[in-house]
Amino acid sequence: MNMKEIAEKAGVSVATVSYVLNGTGNVSQKKREEIMQIVGEEGYVPNRIAKSLRTKKSNTIGIMVEDITAFQTPRIINGINEYAERHGYTVILNDMGLLKRVGKDFESISRYKEIIEKGFQIFERAQVDGIIYVALHDRDVSQLLKPVGVPFVLAYCYDTGKKNYYVTYDNKNITKKAVQHLIANNHTDIGLICGEESSKPAHQRYEGFREAMEENHLTINNDFIFPGDWEFESGRLAYERYKKLMSKPTAIFAMNDLMAVGFIDAALDDGVRIPEDVSIIGFDNQEVCRFTRPRLTTVDLPLEAMGDEAGRLLLSLIRKEKVKEKKVVLDCRFVEKKSVAKR
Repeated sequence: MNMKEIAEKAGVSVATVSYVLNGTGNVSQKKREEIMQIVGEEGYVPNRIAKSLRTKKSNTIGIMVEDITAFQTPRIINGINEYAERHGYTVILNDMGLLKRVGKDFESISRYKEIIEKGFQIFERAQVDGIIYVALHDRDVSQLLKPVGVPFVLAYCYDTGKKNYYVTYDNKNITKKAVQHLIANNHTDIGLICGEESSKPAHQRYEGFREAMEENHLTINNDFIFPGDWEFESGRLAYERYKKLMSKPTAIFAMNDLMAVGFIDAALDDGVRIPEDVSIIGFDNQEVCRFTRPRLTTVDLPLEAMGDEAGRLLLSLIRKEKVKEKKVVLDCRFVEKKSVAKR
């Protein structure tokens, strides 16, 4: 049923129905209730195209994701979707599929720009009111992006050029909390499986590790610092280095779950018990944590909250509301399971 049909049934003008549906105008409470009863009984489908021509707004936002297969992306999208739905916005999703098309060669700026530009053109044709960009990897994307002419927010990445609003999470303090958990369980010889050297999150997590050790007057043993690249195999290689040490750490903090699981896999193959012989903590709370034995103590990222906050920021910008901070940093949650034992 459209507004004209509702108006005829209620015996009022189309303008009166419009006032009621939009919560405006001077309409009596009795008449409002009568109109809303008709709407509830008969159903009403708004003509979004006509409304967008009137208001210059489509009530649509675009979500541009670098790769929907990345573990964090669906949860961030869910957060955005739920926020948008609560506030009367629909969502258009564009998955660029960068893992398959470009891989993890983040230095291929020109190839990235070409794919991203095509994505922006899709949203331009759809006349979205704003765009949220969800990255594959938590990194600086300022070189990839140009002004797009509509409000724009980044999620799971950041902009050192300070042009764009972005939502990220606190790597350092949650790492500090995780290492302090090991210390509270009487571990003093603690190892670290690192992420890629060029990664800002890896540097932030190292700072959290360093601060926890120093504040508890513990020495960082360089022999216990194992290189990694975020992948499962580098966790296995870290174990190979670990087992060759004469003096071994009693606990390991791995900068992500995949490397932690790789370490556990190699340790169990070698007859080393987790956590009786060595305790370990991961980071990310990926799906793989459900299948480790013992269950992996880890860090849960605020991914739905990140999507929700990105949606809130974007709608504030669309409405031209004053937004104080360009950067929003969310807290992570420590998830204690069974991979840490007391010494």
